[in-house]
Amino acid sequence: MFKCLKNNTPCLAKWWIPWVLKHSPGLLLLILCATGVLLFFTIQNFKIDTDLTEMISNDLPFRQTVKKFHKEFPDLVGAIVVVVNGDIPEQVRQARNILGERLQKETKVFKSVYMPGSDPFFNKNGLLYLNTQELEQQGDSLSEMQPFLALLSQDFSLTGLFAVLKQIVSQQDIPINDNAKLIQLLTIVGDAFSNVGRGKTYPMSWQNLMLEKTATSPKSQFIILQPALNSQVMHPAKQGITIIREATKELQLNEKYGIRISITGKPVISYEDLRSVRTDITIASLVSFFLVGIVLYFGLGSMRLVCAGLATLLTGLIWTIGFAILLVGSLNMISVTFVVLFIGLAIDYSIQISLRYKELLACSRQHQQAIVEAISTTGNTLLICSISTAIGFYAFVPTAYVGASELGLIAGTGMFFIFLASISMLPALINLMPAKKSTSLPFSIGNSISILLVKYARLLVAAAIISALTAIAVLPRISFDANPFHLSDQRSESIRTAMQLFQDGKTSPWTISVLTSNRLEALKLAEQLKQLPEVVAAVTIDNFIPKNQDEKLEQIEDIAMFMPAAPKRQIPEAVHQYQRSKEALAELSLALHARISSDKTSTLELSAIRDLADKIHDFNILLTGSKQDILLFNRLDSTLLSNLEILLNRLNMLMEATSVDVSQLPQDLVSRYISDNNNYRVQVFPRDDLREIENLKNFVASILPIAPEATDQPVTILGAGKTIVSAFRNASILAFILITIFLRMVMKSWAEVLLVLTPLLLALYYTMTLAALMNISFNFANIIVVPLILGIGVDSSIHVVHRFKEAQGEKIHILKTSTTRGVLFSSLTTIMSFGSLSFMHHAGTASMGKLLTLSVTLIIFCTLILLPAYLELNNPYRKKQKPPISN
Repeated sequence: MFKCLKNNTPCLAKWWIPWVLKHSPGLLLLILCATGVLLFFTIQNFKIDTDLTEMISNDLPFRQTVKKFHKEFPDLVGAIVVVVNGDIPEQVRQARNILGERLQKETKVFKSVYMPGSDPFFNKNGLLYLNTQELEQQGDSLSEMQPFLALLSQDFSLTGLFAVLKQIVSQQDIPINDNAKLIQLLTIVGDAFSNVGRGKTYPMSWQNLMLEKTATSPKSQFIILQPALNSQVMHPAKQGITIIREATKELQLNEKYGIRISITGKPVISYEDLRSVRTDITIASLVSFFLVGIVLYFGLGSMRLVCAGLATLLTGLIWTIGFAILLVGSLNMISVTFVVLFIGLAIDYSIQISLRYKELLACSRQHQQAIVEAISTTGNTLLICSISTAIGFYAFVPTAYVGASELGLIAGTGMFFIFLASISMLPALINLMPAKKSTSLPFSIGNSISILLVKYARLLVAAAIISALTAIAVLPRISFDANPFHLSDQRSESIRTAMQLFQDGKTSPWTISVLTSNRLEALKLAEQLKQLPEVVAAVTIDNFIPKNQDEKLEQIEDIAMFMPAAPKRQIPEAVHQYQRSKEALAELSLALHARISSDKTSTLELSAIRDLADKIHDFNILLTGSKQDILLFNRLDSTLLSNLEILLNRLNMLMEATSVDVSQLPQDLVSRYISDNNNYRVQVFPRDDLREIENLKNFVASILPIAPEATDQPVTILGAGKTIVSAFRNASILAFILITIFLRMVMKSWAEVLLVLTPLLLALYYTMTLAALMNISFNFANIIVVPLILGIGVDSSIHVVHRFKEAQGEKIHILKTSTTRGVLFSSLTTIMSFGSLSFMHHAGTASMGKLLTLSVTLIIFCTLILLPAYLELNNPYRKKQKPPISN
């Protein structure tokens, strides 16, 4: 074979094409049946693996470390995180607990449901986790509210609340402005009247009023679910996500509690990625198939040839997908893109054969003779192209990046499938659907451009050299983005939620974990790590054992002495309750106006009292004496008192704190820091936002010298990034070496090999330069472009150089031949195909599409402009003579 390729004598057996033409109907029927069976098998077994971490070889040290960690703490792997947000902490906490309790019933879907801080243990001992100064401040804050609470406890109702407020403002000797809590109370009560008047029932937050910030519940609460994933189904996390959504809707949490629920976590991101990619790849494939058909029609000028080419393309694609499912078992988030890549690359074979066929028809060849000659004259070049492109893909196979390795194996083998289809199915189809004979090829591109190339060849070559030298300054700006979140659909809820969690170091989705063999070692290591400027906290199980417990318990006893017992709220149902509340409100209104008129009222308290009086006045205007008034007062009762009852019950429970040791900690908390094998975990939280790659690098680099066995997301992400960059560097070098060796085996001199490779390398160089200028970072998805272009781009150069050799001594310019038309239209179809990826919502795949589109455009420029321009100046084939084939 290599001898035939080197001497440019047909490699195909002379009997093959005549046999295909003679048995076209039977051959097509056989191909159709076999393809149909393969298609049915593919549909039944098709699936996509969305786990990006599994695309890295498990033999790498950092992968072995994380596998060991996951084995020790399986509940920390693949968790679904439900984030409950709201403006009122009590409502957020209550809604979280209700939803969590509902999800705990779904034992077949969730292996575990963990709600941080919801255990009765923390409801009882929560104040012990404040330091002594914070606890003292909390006691002072509650003591300021003690008179108000003591009075209200005697009549815990709306009537009682109005009576207490009246008593406070009626006593002229009480300086309200000296008590910030009372000023704040008057303001919040006024807001409650306004909200109810506008038809909105937003329970006021007594927690924000009565507790210090260090003791309040945060406005974000979490539920961490361990799903029972089924890897045999297409969407393993879908059931869990659906149940969370249905439970939220069933419980009417958004409407009742004014909260927002969002879902994130690795399984959720994978599910949304899979759903996005499946939809987008389907659309991109159909769009690229349609656009390829349009370009083909303009390029070939024959609908019959277009149909033949697309049918051949579709058959080769089915063969390749079937091979992938048979050999690999599933596609991944990288290899699934081969569908669109295949459409862009494989159509080149049909274009070259069809254009040569039409060129020969224009030279008065008979129909079947033109088919035989078209296959014979292009067969060698197409075989070289299929091998060189396959080499570019196969260079991925030995890398540690499993995702790209599978892509390389599938796509590389696909090049041979399409070559086989192009020399069997395509000629059979053309034979049965002959194109109309024409005297010229459609859409000629060479006339004007060829004149410019002859006239300005030296200038073009010089400009290419100067621009290449100038671009050297830009190359240091090339970067690699290792953040896997940047690969996903940035509009998806799971990604938006994860990005918000990064804003607070204590809720960052990415922390580093270190396994230690005993408790003392964990404490010692945590103490070391806390000293690092990149670390905001290093947490072990001992962080959940409060310090200075005896002193704090005494402080809590002092607070308990002035805390009233939690009263039972009287729910207003009867009409007389409404009448009592209405009368109490009228008395409060009179007391407020009396205080306003007093000359002892300060400016600060006057503002708060007048604001409350005005809002009560606006509320009274809404009262019409009808049953609607009862509804308004019921809403007011719910707004003002519902959360106070919850808070007072919680405070009374906090007064029952006792001393704490490890044995009393909740088991679902302990299991996150002590494994069943008695290994201890140190969890390290970053100080800075790890979405910034430099912060991520600094965080990991600061910890690894102290804890070489550190693992978890930050370490895995950087390790994967280094592995992938190294893998693709090696793949690029390997592809270049193998393609070079192959070309030398099938070409007569190194000069000829250099003619083929130079435009390719220049296009790749320009691609990287423009990517840096356009701030397009390389990532886990688009980095495949580098070795991929070596395989793709070499095809165009091979076609042009081979046509130069074939056209020795011809007077017709290379740009006026069917070969350059084929290269142009093949590249345009590739651009259409790759370009469709650019509009995908999956950011990684979209960036791949952009880079591939850019690189193929530059390949067109380098092979159809710069290479012919150079050959105008230095054509090694010019002196040789051969009878021309022209149009």
